Amino acid sequence: MAVMADAAAPWPFTALLAAPSLALCFMRPRWGLLGFACALAFHWGFTAHHELLHPRLPADHVQHLAGRAGTVLIEGRLYREPEGQGGRSRWHLAVRREWTPKGARPATGNVRVTVRNAYRHWHYGDVIRAPLRLRAPKNWDERFDYTAYLARREIYHVAYLHNDWDVRLVRRDGGGVRGWVETGRRRIGRFVDRVFEPDTGGLLKALVVGDRGGLTAEARDRFVAVGMSHVLSISGLHVGMLSLAVYFLCRVLAGRSTWLLLRFPVHKLAALGSLAPVLLYAAVAGARVPTVRAAIMIGLYQLAVLSGRNASLFRSLALAALIAALVWPGAVMEASFQLSFLAVLSIAGGIRIFRGTSFMRPPETPRAGWLQRHRPAMLLSVLVPVFATLGTGPIVAHHFGVLSLAGFIANPLLVPLVGFFIVPAGLLTGFLCLFAPAVSTLLAHAVEPVTALFLWCVDFLAGFPLAAFSLPRPGWAMVGVSYAVVAVAAASIHWLLRRSP
Repeated sequence: MAVMADAAAPWPFTALLAAPSLALCFMRPRWGLLGFACALAFHWGFTAHHELLHPRLPADHVQHLAGRAGTVLIEGRLYREPEGQGGRSRWHLAVRREWTPKGARPATGNVRVTVRNAYRHWHYGDVIRAPLRLRAPKNWDERFDYTAYLARREIYHVAYLHNDWDVRLVRRDGGGVRGWVETGRRRIGRFVDRVFEPDTGGLLKALVVGDRGGLTAEARDRFVAVGMSHVLSISGLHVGMLSLAVYFLCRVLAGRSTWLLLRFPVHKLAALGSLAPVLLYAAVAGARVPTVRAAIMIGLYQLAVLSGRNASLFRSLALAALIAALVWPGAVMEASFQLSFLAVLSIAGGIRIFRGTSFMRPPETPRAGWLQRHRPAMLLSVLVPVFATLGTGPIVAHHFGVLSLAGFIANPLLVPLVGFFIVPAGLLTGFLCLFAPAVSTLLAHAVEPVTALFLWCVDFLAGFPLAAFSLPRPGWAMVGVSYAVVAVAAASIHWLLRRSP
């Protein structure tokens, strides 16, 4: 870990937060201690983030190799599975030593290597030796701070290779649990490439194993046009809907057993049964930061249910956000963090506002028709994506400068199809291909038509006039004003609904 460079510490901000909390301890001790703990967490997170952005690198860091006129022979280990797109590949290399005519010298640091033409197969854990020309990363797009994005991952140098013919494989070192998981992800990706069509296979690889290399630039643009680019990034939306689908399935299956009903609470069995698929999905998806954040939040919620405590979604969300901000310093500055938690917060808040209304309550008469009995669930499936779109709209406009009108149609119609069918069925197909390829192939024939229908709907909606249009990116002040307006509108609606008959 880097050591913090000389800079102004966030003591004024910490004191501004801690002073009222200490005063509150005399009147409301619990709230005062909570505020003081938040002030300490802010100070620690701010300091850790500053350490990443302004590090004091050790003497053997590869920094002293950057800027050399020629190439340097670097030996290191691939600490992540290479990310491929077409013939291009991206490696994350943990440097171990530098080779010179006089021999090897120890070296440290992480380097992101972009390979223009990757002809050979490289895996997680491979120890390689490659001629690299190291340089510091630059921000080519003013809308995205690429340098800070890499620094938060402790990457301070990048390199480029035209091809990988001069790269030498020293040995394969992909053992352990992580190596086993990466091997499974690799086998699932190859199975999808072999069985599915290129378009549907590219989408399934993005949704199941987190590999978006099979998606073309045109396909990504269409998802942006319909306001569904968040679907391509595995985050709280996918993990939450998978957990909900497995929870209801376990509850229905357990409810059919008289022996289980008489001996165990069914809702706790369902919560326990939904934990395993969530952890499996987080591992298969590559254990990226958004996926792990979602798994932490859902795990905390399910553990509260298992322990018999009142499972508050807002408390679980706050605790998960705090853990993520402390474990991954600076994560709050990234769009994935903001979109994940704002989407869940807006969905939970919207449901809480409308759940007491008459049209969200099931009918009291036992002879109600099918439509009346399932009306709350149908309305919920429509309202949830709308709440998510409203809650994330200002942040999407700030980071991407795009406003999608088609998103208000596409999200309510297509997101439930992804979360409740394509992701669970794709994950089951990928899991079965490791043990029962024949069964997995049969299931794939049922998954592909639905996935193809989903892609057709995205293409159809993206073709509408004014489906999406660019707009000037609002600053943080305008984003704050937008959320203040949304909060005031939500509070007014909540007040009116409470006073209505």
